Amino acid sequence: MPAAYSDDLREKALAAVDRGDPKSHVSRVFSISRNTLDLWLKRREVTGSTVPIRHYGSRRCC
Repeated sequence: MPAAYSDDLREKALAAVDRGDPKSHVSRVFSISRNTLDLWLKRREVTGSTVPIRHYGSRRCC
């Protein structure tokens, strides 16, 4: 499973969108997909945070 993007990258990308930069430009500059950017924006709108979900679906044993 790929590693989550850093919190710093998330904050910088969303700050760029908040400044008015086009989402397509932000996604190219930060090398993230447009869908990822949209998901971060939605998560921030719903939860107030962009922190990734940690240990989602993991099953720890013993």
